[in-house]
Order: sequence, then C-alpha cells, then structure tokens
Amino acid sequence: MPGLDINEISSLQQTLNAALDAIKDEIRLGELPDLSSTATSPHPLDDPNVLVSPRLFEARRLTLASIGQIKYLLQVPYEKVVEQSLAPYDAATLDIFIRTGIVDIILANPRGASLEQISSDLDLHPHKVRAVLRHLSIQGWIREVSEDVYCANRSTLTLRPGQSGRQWAMTKGKGKVAGSLLDMITHPHWKHSTSITHTAFQLGHNTDLSIFAYNKEHPAELKQWATSVKTLGSVYEEALFHDYPWKSLKSTSFVDCAGGQGYLSISLAGILPSAHFVVQDLPEVISLTRENMKRENPSAVENGRLQAHPADLFKPQTVAADTYVLRYILHDWSDNDCVSILKNISLGAKPTSKILVIDHVASPAIVSRGASADDGRHIELDDLAGCKDYTTISAPPFIPKNFGAYSYMPVALGTHLMGAFNARERTLTEWRAIVDEAGLRILRVKALRAKTSVIELGF
Repeated sequence: MPGLDINEISSLQQTLNAALDAIKDEIRLGELPDLSSTATSPHPLDDPNVLVSPRLFEARRLTLASIGQIKYLLQVPYEKVVEQSLAPYDAATLDIFIRTGIVDIILANPRGASLEQISSDLDLHPHKVRAVLRHLSIQGWIREVSEDVYCANRSTLTLRPGQSGRQWAMTKGKGKVAGSLLDMITHPHWKHSTSITHTAFQLGHNTDLSIFAYNKEHPAELKQWATSVKTLGSVYEEALFHDYPWKSLKSTSFVDCAGGQGYLSISLAGILPSAHFVVQDLPEVISLTRENMKRENPSAVENGRLQAHPADLFKPQTVAADTYVLRYILHDWSDNDCVSILKNISLGAKPTSKILVIDHVASPAIVSRGASADDGRHIELDDLAGCKDYTTISAPPFIPKNFGAYSYMPVALGTHLMGAFNARERTLTEWRAIVDEAGLRILRVKALRAKTSVIELGF
C-alpha cells in the first residue's frame, strides 16, 4: 500500500501475532480455561453474554479480521469463485443437520456417533449423510474423530434444543429470499422501489403480502420468526446493559417501541427499579407480550411498572415519556419509513425526551492505512490493557475499517434485510441523514461489546 514501509503479508502477520498474544494474555489474566477445538463443553468465550475484557474483545475481533485478510491474500481467485458459488450448501447442510435429527444423535453420543448408526437410526442413505457431515466438519460444526465417526464440539452446543443458534437456524425462508434477490434488484417495475411489498420475499414466497402481513396469516411461522429475532437481542443483552450507562439517563419513564414480547423492558425493569415501562407493538403481538410479562416479572406488572399497549409505528405516539427505545427496528425499514417513525415518536415526546436507537452502525470496507480513526482517535490493543470501559480500537494497516471477515454477520444480515424488507444496515453517515430529516440530532454513539451500538437522539 502506498505510503507504508512494510509489505502486506508482513503487516498482517504482525497484526495477527499481536492479537493472538493479547488473547493469550487476557485469558491468563482472566483465569479462563485454554481454548480447544476438541472440547465438548462450552468455553466462556462462546457465550456472547459473558463480558470479556475490552482488550480481549477487540483482540478477538482483530484476529478474525486478520485471518480473513490473509485468506483473501493467498486464496486462488478461481477457487474463491467456486467456494462462494457453493455457499448455499453451507446453509442447506446445516438445515439438514438440525431438521433430520443428526445433530441430536451426535450430541447424545459423547464418544462419537458412527455413520452407520446415524444412517440406520434415521433411515437415510449413508453416502448422502456422509456428504453432509463432511461438509459440516470442514466448517467446524463437528469433528470426524476416525473415519465415518463424528463427535460434537463447542460449536455443536449452540444447536441444542432451546439454544439461540438452533432457534435462529430453524426459521425458514432465507433460501427463498436469497434465491429471488437477483430478480428483485433487476425487476422492471421494482428495481427502484423501496417498498416493503416489492422485495425478494414476495417473489420467493409467491405472495403480494409484506413479510409482516404474511407472518400474521401463518401463526406458526410468526412464532418461529419472533423467536429467532429474540435471539439477536438476547445474545448481546449483557453488553447492552453494562456498556451503555442506563442509570445516567435519569429517566423514570420508557416506551419500548415495537418491543415485541417485552424482553428488553422486563430486563431493564430490574436494572432501573424506579422506572416505568410501556411496551408497544401491534395488537396480535401485545397479547403475547402481556403473557410474557406476567410470567417473567409478575410483581412489576401488578404494580403498574410494566405495561403493554397496542400501537402502530406509523401513527403519532400517544405516550409521553423520558426515553423511547427502538431496538432492532429501524433496520427493518426504508429511509423514508424510518423518518416517518422518528417523526411520529417526536409528536408524543417531551422537549427533553431522548430516543435510543439500538442497532448496528456499519463501517465502510475501506482498507486502513493505519492513520487515525474518522473521529481523530488512534487506539491500539495495548492501550486497552487494564481498561474496564469499552472502546473500539483503530483498524491497523491492511485491515478494513469494518474489520472485514469479523463483520460478515451484520453485513450478511443487511443483505437479508434488503431482500426481505427493502431495508438495510446503515453507516453513521446514513443514520445521520435519517435523523436530520426527522428533525432530530445525534447526541452520541456508544459502541458495545457486541455487533451493535446505541445511537442516542435528542431534540
């Protein structure tokens, strides 16, 4: 890269080594167990709700980004094309693994389940089962401990019944949306539309209904979809509650806009015992919200601190509150719809109210030259040694500003949001344009030890 006196592979090697050294150091300081790919019990680093030190969190981010850049540097381009064109089979084999019950057999046999046993128990052809298991093995979902004998590992554990990984994976329809994405963006009448009814979802499901209306008519799919969406919030709750200074808001009243079954407000009610919370959502959701509230925090419901009211994001807000919360909501909507939602909240808000947008703040994939971040900061891993308060490091040379391979999940989710909702994940520049159009201003953006941030808005 012009202006740098080190070649790319040497720079990436130095970055990777420094990140791995930091991980080993923080594991030692935190008295955490050693990492092992052969372990069959979870490691604390496997749980997003285990808050590791800021340095360890950033070192892991940087390690994964470095590995991704090294792969792109060394991989044969033709093999990259073939690999990516076969990516649909990654999701297909994982789906087979869960829905056929193969994963449950492997989990039930700690010393390993043979291909013969799996095929016999499930009445499946062994050659077909082997192809699926080998595919999953090279991706780290299972281990082949001897020829045609397969064991679980740490990754397998998130696919157990009730675990967040399984709940996300069980939601149908992503393949249909992905398969219709080309037709959506080249559609002669839709290609410039941002309507939620002009998406790959309609094409893939052969319907005129939006994803919300479609799920309303298919209760089983609505329930599974709601469960999968819940996992996006629940896996990062500890980071949200710890890294964002909720008590500094000094708010006594919150409105959780489109708050689903109310899990965020239920948790916040425990953190802020003097505050009152109103969860708003569509009428068909609110009945589930009330049941959930009574089950999870009956005392707060009885004393009126937790309430659930039907409401529509596209109608003026009717509840005056100190703080309004939108968690994983605006990324489901187009820019114009986001502006409408924020303006409607403003109509019911007080001049001193704040709006908290809890969502991903994307960064461009520009490869860093090693200069300071956009806000003038330059923070390295060693600057976080001993730190308790989380902050992000600057991307080192040859690492993308969005940390490349580490950001695959939110970037891919953004592509899915485009296909299903005509929406997307946004950069800070894009968030600011929406906020300005709504007549609001960004007060601050607080990064979390998660793939999400809190954007604080004021009037």
